[in-house]
Amino acid sequence: MPRIAKNKFRFTKQDIANLPYPDKGQVVYHDTATKGLVLIAHPGAKTFHIYKMVGGKPIKPKLGNFPDMPVEQARKEAAKMLGEIATGNPVHSKNVSKPTGVPDLGELFDRYIAEYAQHHCTSWEATEKNFRRYFDVWLSTPVSEITRNDVQQQVNALGRDRGHHTANRAYDDLRAVFSWGAKYGYYNGENPCTGVTKFKTRSRERFIRPDEFEEFLAKLREWKNIPFRDYVYLSLFTGARQANVLSMRWDQIDFKLALWHIPITKNKESQTLPLTSLALQVLQDRYDKRDKNNPWVFPSDGRTGHLVEPKTAWKNFAKQAKLTDLRMHDLRRTLGSYMAMNNQSLQIIGKVLGHKSPTATQIYSRLAFDPLKQAMESAQVSMARSAEILPASMAKKQRSQRLKRVK
Repeated sequence: MPRIAKNKFRFTKQDIANLPYPDKGQVVYHDTATKGLVLIAHPGAKTFHIYKMVGGKPIKPKLGNFPDMPVEQARKEAAKMLGEIATGNPVHSKNVSKPTGVPDLGELFDRYIAEYAQHHCTSWEATEKNFRRYFDVWLSTPVSEITRNDVQQQVNALGRDRGHHTANRAYDDLRAVFSWGAKYGYYNGENPCTGVTKFKTRSRERFIRPDEFEEFLAKLREWKNIPFRDYVYLSLFTGARQANVLSMRWDQIDFKLALWHIPITKNKESQTLPLTSLALQVLQDRYDKRDKNNPWVFPSDGRTGHLVEPKTAWKNFAKQAKLTDLRMHDLRRTLGSYMAMNNQSLQIIGKVLGHKSPTATQIYSRLAFDPLKQAMESAQVSMARSAEILPASMAKKQRSQRLKRVK
């Protein structure tokens, strides 16, 4: 690794490969061999750009992704682009580098959040945060310049550095933004997410097992963060999605009928859930201590007005409870798992959890042990009636038992 003074060094393939990816934001490195050539490292990717002041404002047009674009090619492209700017060609200026009416990705995303996500997606705050984290380097790039290869490389990098599930979710968000933009006329080109290969993932099956519950509940009862504790309780008792629990409002709760009306879920549909006595107990306690001028069950001083993704609190709690492999979403899965173990039908489980497709509920079929065992035993009794399929010793025993029953 070279000595880097103020993030400046002579770019080489090996030195760039050795540069770390930042956990968040971006780090800019300058090439000492070609003035104006920079490398931007951000979570999951490293990209070549030029950096130039035009009209008193900095511009950073993208050249390509490392290592797909070799260092020498980046230098040639940078020299060519800087030469065009020096001769008065304004094509690379941010203000005129894109065709009229073509937005930057950041502009398109802002419209998507303001005009659609805030009104139709319960988890839009998390979507906004993650989108800016994973696609930060493209926010000032015209959407017409983002290619399928760019998207595939970013998905691959996220999968390597952040995990396959994170990469797939980021891809889904990007695809949704482009699809929405095309639908409402903000973008007329081909969706660069089309044809991109996602990672194959297995359905997660983790839930709080019976042997873990005593320790889990003991730690939860003594937890000092009361809003977080109540959030965990209600997630367990309702099986609702995290975004719906955190954005729960008092006007959605009917204490007399013991019902919770969720205006919109992940499936873009409303849902009415029955509230059990345990869930009502938690809600009643919070209702009695509420600020009467605040509509949220879990109020916060943030811009949304309610709690959003208590990741740090969950991490600390899971560590104390010695369940570091447990995720917040596993609380919802826990209710479905115990319903399955108590022989509830997949149809009922799916209805409680708000699954739109029966396929999403199939994961719980593995826990319905008793019905499966009964069905297997019943079949085997029928099989045993045909002595010829049994070993001689077992057939003799079966005949002896039948004679005893007759006598």
